[in-house]
Amino acid sequence: MSPLTLLRDGQFLRIWVTGGFIGTMRWLEILVIAVYALEVTGSPLMVAVMMLARSLPMFLFGSITGAIAERFNRRHMMIIALIGACAVSAALAVLSLLGLIEIWHVVLGAFLSGIVWTQEFPVRRTMLGEIAGTSGVGAAMSLDSATTNGTRMLGPALGGLLYESIGLSGAYLLGTALYALSVLLVLSLKYASSAAPAREDGLFSSIAVGLAYVRGNRAMVGMLMVTVIMNLWGFPFVAMVPVIGRDVLGLSAFPIGVLMSAEGAGAFVGALIIAALVRPAGFNRIYLYGSTLMILAVILFSFSSWFTVSLALLFIVGLGAAGFSAMQTAIMFTLAPPEMRGRVMGVLSVCIGASPLGMLHIGLLALWMSAQNAVLLVAIEGVVALAVTAYYWQEIRR
Repeated sequence: MSPLTLLRDGQFLRIWVTGGFIGTMRWLEILVIAVYALEVTGSPLMVAVMMLARSLPMFLFGSITGAIAERFNRRHMMIIALIGACAVSAALAVLSLLGLIEIWHVVLGAFLSGIVWTQEFPVRRTMLGEIAGTSGVGAAMSLDSATTNGTRMLGPALGGLLYESIGLSGAYLLGTALYALSVLLVLSLKYASSAAPAREDGLFSSIAVGLAYVRGNRAMVGMLMVTVIMNLWGFPFVAMVPVIGRDVLGLSAFPIGVLMSAEGAGAFVGALIIAALVRPAGFNRIYLYGSTLMILAVILFSFSSWFTVSLALLFIVGLGAAGFSAMQTAIMFTLAPPEMRGRVMGVLSVCIGASPLGMLHIGLLALWMSAQNAVLLVAIEGVVALAVTAYYWQEIRR
C-alpha cells in the first residue's frame, strides 16, 4: 500500500495530522525550554533536567498507558490527553505574558506535556497501524516517521524564531492553538479497535502479561535493547546542542534552532526514502544500521567547531535516526498479535522512557567536562553497547 493511498483515507489523515501537530509542539518546546534554562541558569545540567522532565513520563507511565489502551477507547484517551496539554500550554502562556513565570513552572509544564507523548505508541501509532492494516503498516509507520521527523526540522527553527521575536509566551500560545486543533480532529474521528478490550485481567496483571510476552520473544527483546541503547546513549546528545551552539559556535536562539533542525531535515529525507522503498524483509537491517549510522555521526559532530560542518553532520545524524524511528514501531507492531499490541507498545514506551537516565548522564558529564566531550563519551558508550547487542541478539541482523 502506498503512502498516497493511506492519505486518501480520512481517518488515517486525521490521526496523521494530529501527530504532526503534537510533534511540532514537542520539538518546539524542547528547543525553547533548553534555551530558556540556559539563559536563566547558565547550567548545562539544568538544560538536561529540562529534557529529563519532558521525557520522564514515558518511563513512568508508558506501560500503564499501554495496558489502559487495551481496556478503554483509544480515541477518548487521546481527546482527554490533548485537552490537558492545551490547558497546560494556555496556563504557561498566561504566566509568561503576565511576567509571573518561573523556571519551576516550565519544568512542571514540560512534565505534564510529556504525558501526552506516553500515548504516542500504545494509542496514536497503534491506531495508525490498525487503520492501515498489516499490508500497509510499513508504509504507514514510515510516512508517520517522515512527518515526525519533519516536525523535528520545523519545530526547533520555529521555536527559536518565536523565542527571539516574542519570547516564551509565543511558544506556548502556538502550543495552545495546535493542541486545540488536534482535539477538533480527534473529535471528528470514527475509529474502532481491531481487538476486543482486554477487561478480564486487572491493570497490573495486563502489564505483567505484556512483559512476559515480550520476554518470550528473542527478536522483540533484541529490538527493545536497541531502543534502550538509543535512548540512553544516542538521542541525549540533543540536550547539549543548545549548549554547544551557544558556547562553541557562538549562536543565539534562532540559529541554535536552525542547527537542531538540521537533524530533523536529515530524518525527514531519510524517512521519505524509507517510506518509498521499504519492504518487510529489510525492517531489521534498516533499524540496526540506521541506529549505528546515527551514533557514529554524533561522534563526528562532537569534534566540530564550525557551524556549516555541524549542520552537515547533524543532517547525517538525522538520516540514521530515520531508520531507527521508522522501523521500531513497524517491527513491534508486526511481531505482536492484535490483542497484545497495546501492551507491547506500552513496553516499547517504557524502553523509550530510558532517555531521562541518558539526559541525566550527559548533563552530569557536561558539568565535569565540556559539552562536546560529554557528547563524545556518551556516543562511544552507545557504539559499544550496539555492537554487543548485535552480537548477542543475532535476530536483529536478519
